[in-house]
Amino acid sequence: MTRAPTKGTAELRRVGRLSVVAYRLSVVAAFLGFALSTPPSRAAEDEGTDDEPAKADEKAKPADKETKPTDDAAEKKKPETEEKEAGEEDVYGHGMQFGLRAGIVLGYKIDFRYQHSPLCAPYDPTKGSWDQQQKICGFGAPPAADVALSFAPLDSVEPFIFGRFGFSAEAATATTAQFLFGAGVRLYTMSDSRFKMFVEPAIAYEGDGAAGMPGDDHNPPGLNPEYKQDLVFHLGIGPQYDFAKAFGAFINGGVDVGVLRSISANLLLNIGVQLRAP
Repeated sequence: MTRAPTKGTAELRRVGRLSVVAYRLSVVAAFLGFALSTPPSRAAEDEGTDDEPAKADEKAKPADKETKPTDDAAEKKKPETEEKEAGEEDVYGHGMQFGLRAGIVLGYKIDFRYQHSPLCAPYDPTKGSWDQQQKICGFGAPPAADVALSFAPLDSVEPFIFGRFGFSAEAATATTAQFLFGAGVRLYTMSDSRFKMFVEPAIAYEGDGAAGMPGDDHNPPGLNPEYKQDLVFHLGIGPQYDFAKAFGAFINGGVDVGVLRSISANLLLNIGVQLRAP
């Protein structure tokens, strides 16, 4: 004869079944939690790995942009460098060159006579003796041609020899056309540039003589002026512009001072050109 289950036994069975269900649910929940948590982390890692090349590409692109202007700048600078190198070769110093210089000389002369120097104005009988004649005169000097040969051992130093030849006699002193030759040196500043300045000291011998005849206004009877050969000191200064390595033009302002025939100061303006070789 079977015994009917009591009330307590039924409750225990129900609790047991609920425990089993709860256990199974916890296992399922744990599995689902593990399964759901693992793929996102891997996906994130994969996404991070995929983003790194993309970011590297993005960083590389600006670098390429920065590199291109640099290349363009290098290409632009290259012609400038070539032009600069060509310009450096085109220097205009006169070093180791021979030169031929020619110019026209204009002047104004001031003459301080010694006792027996040539008269610088017509003889005036009302002033009495020789010593009473005019002692100081100023007058325009006849134009002359100036020619010089030079050789420059350095760009800034150019020694030369020169001659000056008057176009006509000097009427104020009854002197023949100027004949002068000497030597000097030109000292240049900014010697390797097209435009340069120079200082020009020189010394010369002047060999012209008397142009008057006894009995004229400058040589009255009884008066015999002394037409000595003269020693002349020259100092000039001016600019020169070299149009090419072998050709330039200059303006030379200066003074010639003679000391033997009379004390004379000839204020000069010399305008000319220079040819050079090689």
